[in-house]
Amino acid sequence: MEFIKFIIYVSIYIGLVSTTFFILSFFFGEKKKKLLYSDDELPKVSVIIPAYNEEKSIEATIKSILKTDYPKSKFQVIVVDDGSNDNTLKLAKKFEKFGVEVYTKKNGGKGTALNFGLKKVNGEIMFSMDADTFVDKKCVKQMVRFFKNKSVMCVSPAILVANPKNILQRVQYVEYILGLFLRKAFATVNAIHITPGAFSAYRKSFFDKYGGYDEGNITEDLELAMRIQFKGYIIEHSPESPAYTIAPNKFSHLLKQRRRWYVGLLKNTVKYSKMFSPKYGDLGMFIMPIAWLSVFFAVFITSYSLIKIFIEIRKEILFLNSINFDLYGIFNINYFFIERFLFLYFSNPVVIFILIFMLIMGGYLFYASKKIGKISSPFINLPLFFLFFSVLFGFWWIVSLIYVLFNKEIKWK
Repeated sequence: MEFIKFIIYVSIYIGLVSTTFFILSFFFGEKKKKLLYSDDELPKVSVIIPAYNEEKSIEATIKSILKTDYPKSKFQVIVVDDGSNDNTLKLAKKFEKFGVEVYTKKNGGKGTALNFGLKKVNGEIMFSMDADTFVDKKCVKQMVRFFKNKSVMCVSPAILVANPKNILQRVQYVEYILGLFLRKAFATVNAIHITPGAFSAYRKSFFDKYGGYDEGNITEDLELAMRIQFKGYIIEHSPESPAYTIAPNKFSHLLKQRRRWYVGLLKNTVKYSKMFSPKYGDLGMFIMPIAWLSVFFAVFITSYSLIKIFIEIRKEILFLNSINFDLYGIFNINYFFIERFLFLYFSNPVVIFILIFMLIMGGYLFYASKKIGKISSPFINLPLFFLFFSVLFGFWWIVSLIYVLFNKEIKWK
């Protein structure tokens, strides 16, 4: 029991230290003026949209990117149908009259579709765009400006959840906003090592020199970000460039997505394990170690907390049974379980840290609203995030670790 308490308090301590580091980096990070392209200097840009069975969203995605305020004479849009068996290809071809280049190939996964598109690119900067993503019209131009610095090989946008409706999407909505906070903090110390595959920009010359996407990698975007850092280049973040993605609205779909993400993160961390080194500065000595410690603590504390709660509830039920308490009345059983669960949950010392973090997040949501526009239902979404995310995060990791241990296959789609 003492060991468990030690683990819990160490996790709280590390959480406070890392949160303080991120806040200081976010607000007081490097203030050096960045090199940015002016409108007259903007280079030619190519956007690749890989698509597999995306008939529900492909039209809206293409319309979204065509509305960009980027100079049309310097703008190329490529759609690569990855062997869809629905109407994706037919719907995409409707946009050929607007200059969109549409290709089709045998199904092979997102990495193969992106590599196919790379062969058609004629821009200096390449964007990868998921077929269920929609961007603000200023997004492309704002992100491309950062590439004036020749050491910058990638720029990430402010990726957000589009129109969150149910509980799962609302939880993801706050998670994505928190991701914006972390990426901006990481950018101040050049420690971004995960970029959103839904919409990110890359310098085409990086692919020419170091090869294209790793086609056998289930998280090809993550592998590419880590490869860029491994080669000693810079990944920037553009917090004022909103891009919106459709988040999974069913638990099974969300679990499948996170299982792929986390297994991919685990395998790519092993692949680039040499980055845990002073050579990579804050990324190698602080950011990546803290990330993996947080995974350990999330899995351990989630498992322990849930087991402890149910053990305590079982003890209470046995005790109340022994004194002939009418436990099985409909009102009593419902009221009892709700009351005991909430009491045991909010008496956990970890929750005190969570409440402090909620206040910090509330302040950040206010800040984010000034950068990316109105934040959707913060007084509903934020409590839902803190109520469910820690349990979901731990559960996703437990499932992912089981898949790795038993070497189960995971596919892109």
